[in-house]
Amino acid sequence: MTRRCTTQPAYAREAWRHGVGCLLAVFALAAAPGSAQLADPSGQWRTLHTAHFRVHFRPAYRAAALEAAREAERAYTLLRGELHPPRGVVDLTLADDADVANGFATVFPTNRITVFLTPPTTDAALQHFDSWLRLVIVHELAHLFHLDRTRGFWRALQAVFGRAPGLFPNAYQPSWVTEGLATYYESRFTTAGRVDGSLHRQLIGADLAAGAARSPWDALAFTRWPDGFTPYAYGATFLAHAARARGDSVLPRFVEATSKQLIPFRVGRQLRRAGATERIGAAWTEALRAGAAPPARAAPAPAPAEEVLVSRLWSDPAPATSPDGSRLAYLRNDGKGAGRLVIADAATLEPRRSRRVNGGVRFDWLGDTLLVAQLDFTARWRLRSDLYRWEPTGNWRRVTRGARITEPQAGGGTSAWLVLEPGGNRPNLPTPAAAPGVAWGPVEPSPDGRRVAAARHTEGRWSLVAWPLAAPESLDVLLESGHVVADPLWAPDGSLLFVWDVSGLPQVYRWDPTGPVALTAAPHGARSPAALPDGTVIYSTFREGGWALARSRLVSRAAVVPRSGPPLAEAPPVEARETGYSALPSLWPRYWLPVLSDADRAGFFVGAATFGTDALERWAYGAQALYSWNPSRLMGAVALANRSLGNPTFDASGSMDWSFSGITAGGREVSLLETDAALGLTFERRRWRTTASVRLAGEYEGLRLALVPDSAAPHLDLVGGSATLALAHYVLAPLAVSPQDGFAWSVTYRRREAQGSELWSDEYRTRLAVYLPFPGLGTFGHAVLALRGAAGMAQGPIGERFEVGGDAGGGLDYLAVQVVGGAEPFFVRGYPEGERRGTRAVAASAELRLPLLLVGRSLGHLPVGADMLSLAFFADAGDAWNARARGRFARLRSAGAELVADLTVSYDAHLRLRLGLARPLEARDARAYLVFGSAF
Repeated sequence: MTRRCTTQPAYAREAWRHGVGCLLAVFALAAAPGSAQLADPSGQWRTLHTAHFRVHFRPAYRAAALEAAREAERAYTLLRGELHPPRGVVDLTLADDADVANGFATVFPTNRITVFLTPPTTDAALQHFDSWLRLVIVHELAHLFHLDRTRGFWRALQAVFGRAPGLFPNAYQPSWVTEGLATYYESRFTTAGRVDGSLHRQLIGADLAAGAARSPWDALAFTRWPDGFTPYAYGATFLAHAARARGDSVLPRFVEATSKQLIPFRVGRQLRRAGATERIGAAWTEALRAGAAPPARAAPAPAPAEEVLVSRLWSDPAPATSPDGSRLAYLRNDGKGAGRLVIADAATLEPRRSRRVNGGVRFDWLGDTLLVAQLDFTARWRLRSDLYRWEPTGNWRRVTRGARITEPQAGGGTSAWLVLEPGGNRPNLPTPAAAPGVAWGPVEPSPDGRRVAAARHTEGRWSLVAWPLAAPESLDVLLESGHVVADPLWAPDGSLLFVWDVSGLPQVYRWDPTGPVALTAAPHGARSPAALPDGTVIYSTFREGGWALARSRLVSRAAVVPRSGPPLAEAPPVEARETGYSALPSLWPRYWLPVLSDADRAGFFVGAATFGTDALERWAYGAQALYSWNPSRLMGAVALANRSLGNPTFDASGSMDWSFSGITAGGREVSLLETDAALGLTFERRRWRTTASVRLAGEYEGLRLALVPDSAAPHLDLVGGSATLALAHYVLAPLAVSPQDGFAWSVTYRRREAQGSELWSDEYRTRLAVYLPFPGLGTFGHAVLALRGAAGMAQGPIGERFEVGGDAGGGLDYLAVQVVGGAEPFFVRGYPEGERRGTRAVAASAELRLPLLLVGRSLGHLPVGADMLSLAFFADAGDAWNARARGRFARLRSAGAELVADLTVSYDAHLRLRLGLARPLEARDARAYLVFGSAF
């Protein structure tokens, strides 16, 4: 679960192309409309109003909304007993457009939570839950209680400027504090949670065993494993230990202390002041050792030799053996490229075939065919899990589209899977009638196809159940536990195996009428077992650097069976009234920010800017207004986007921008007023690695000259339109230093006509980038050969003149939003910007990008760190010329190298810097430069 998730689409960047508008975009970061939200804003939505929440939902899942309203008020009451409550009403949006379990929260422009309804019954990180809505709402609401708290100097600033980004001191804390605190409260105010789950114990135990445990200053979401798990596992382990050792009140005192400190990045000092620890380093180590140790109730176990077959994987390999035991299928995702589904010889692990797959992959053998479920986009906002078949001939066939099928299992010629529904799931096979609130884990048919076994979650507890396929009403509850029961499996001898974390670590067990029998004693746990005819079992476990695929012989010992905890207590009822959804309560401006702009001799402008979006992000807007007293002039910008139809997005923007023309007339300075306006719509189509978009826009540009003191001067009004087509398909991976194995292409046509005259222009632009991976080069990731070409042509009396040259500054990206600058389309490094100008332009680059060093560490105790380093060797060429002149493709030529540093600032914000040296291939000196972002 994440607390913020933001992107900035192309149409929004276009609206802020003036320099003063970029400043506004900087402060619009966390509230920027984002396609990553995965909540379709179109169609009918309803709202439940309670004392502290507005719960937004679609009519199809009204029952889930009523439960969410009760759980939200319950969580609010419990958290208010510990922390200061957030200000205002909280918007809680329930989304069922993504077949994943997740949630996120943000405190600006208002306090908001989004929850995905899919229950995490097969998610190893989140399986330990009593109620999914209870756990996720407590977690996300804890973020708001923590991040919204503002005191002292910060409260004074908010009294003037409102809820402006950057004025929430607790948001500057490292992610292990923010995520660790929310994970601690999710565990404290539910009967489950990740503090008491087994995955964090596995992660930290594997790191400790390898001597690679994170320090308090490195427990951030660096790229090196455990990547995004780190803040949750390390932060929750430490804070829970501090609360146990020093009392529950230390964490509220810590939150109060950080909410008013002038230097908001400090952590250790405020922990000491709150009494959580005397020395954070020593307390941290003690907490990790205690958190990685299995509970005292776990009996000592024999530990057979464990053979690690594959290691350093980024996700669960989830092995599955064919019915005859000769072949093994597993997921190989090493973080360097796209994950691959591998079919290997079960005895030697020699690969026979492999195929690239998406995310959320689960699979099993149906005879000699693999049934595979994986995620893909079926619409712009809809991420669904569907079923595929991989046949012995190599034929790959998609069976369903948008069917929401996951966890395929097979046995005895019978196929079983789970079908996701709003707030739950159900098996496709006949099952016993179940009360509302039942969520299913994998459903496994027996080898003879007569019986079915499954993991089932109901009333806050897990159980192992089995029933005859022909008589589902004869269900037997074999085991019921407050610990996670998962991955049922029929062994070749007909016995029923399953995974259980009763010992503190997940291990493989065999069901026996006299009691469960432990079969593995893996030092870092065992999940997703696959039994072999020779009496060994292959399973997923952990080692330093990630998931591992391991094999060991089976042991047999009686399991310690604790009593099951009490059943889930329902949240108390709440008063709620239902209305249609209204955007206005969350859309009103919540802050303003001062904006300054020096337009040289055209004036010094002072003004204000604001930004807003509603809870569903149907509407988003930004506006700024500035005024200059001498001379008296006004300028500003406004942009508006609407997603009410889901697809397309409508946008409108307008701006007035003053600048000094650089000329004088009769002793009087000439200023230029540029007025722009645009109306557009953007269609998008998405797949797992592919995006396509078309934007159509009508545009106006007015150019007016003004003398100081102001008087009438010539003007030009240009009216026209543009069309842009963009298509991209490539692989991004955690350890990648560049897109790879794909391309990105765009083409734009723009027409402008001057009103009242015969002046006109046509403009054509295109850009293409190709990314070719070289797995044999590089260190921690794949080397990539990146090729780039750009061309532009302008025609007509008022055709634009393109500029060739410059150092390929890619702009500043913060939280996936480009907020400053952007890459010039016709850069040639080593030359100044605008070295060549003309109505025709071409430029090309070849760049070899080499992974160099995976660092993943902070700089001492500072909120600045180094994530990874890479090298790039490049050659650029280009030229610009006018229509009647003769152009040369390589008039400008250069070569050089760049050291690329992926850094973290403010603890967790990623920033790419490129330090380069480019030498023109002619009699010129080399140029050194330092720029943000990627070149292309």
